[in-house]
Amino acid sequence: FTIYQASRQGGRKNNQDRVAYSYSRDSLLMVVADGMGGHMHGEIAAHLCVQTITDHFQKLAHTRLADPSKFLNDVIQRAHYAINDYAVDHDLLEIPHTTCVAAIIQNNTAFWAHVGDSRLYFLSDGRLVARTEDHTAVAKMVKDGLISEEESKSHPARNRVSNCLGGYVAPEVECAPPIPIHDGD
Repeated sequence: FTIYQASRQGGRKNNQDRVAYSYSRDSLLMVVADGMGGHMHGEIAAHLCVQTITDHFQKLAHTRLADPSKFLNDVIQRAHYAINDYAVDHDLLEIPHTTCVAAIIQNNTAFWAHVGDSRLYFLSDGRLVARTEDHTAVAKMVKDGLISEEESKSHPARNRVSNCLGGYVAPEVECAPPIPIHDGD
């Protein structure tokens, strides 16, 4: 495998994106976390997210994971609580927030889970195929047919995430059904 990563800081004072990967003999983990800029310390939330997920992968994936989907669900929940614990331990005025997408490749199969609007795409036959749906009110409005995809691009709430790590509400981790990976993917 080859890993390539790029990140744009945008108009923020510091970059809140974090990318990590880890692997064993038979499994590959890839994680992207995007600290939420509307909240203080998004970069801390993103760092804790990728650190928690990769640390647990290294502890459990001696060669392969017994149940990659369960692992992803459990470890993303753990990352949520690690962020909240950090905020309490450091007397932060606000709990940091981040989005996350994580994928495991094992036995020629891709497993992934996400929270928020961090996205996962497959490159297949020369085209990018979206594999996640944003957890935003605007994405739900498009899905429900209330607004068009074009209208969503300029909607005032387009950047408001409805599901994330960090905060008072535990995230709803969306785990996708595993799919086989072919040579062209």
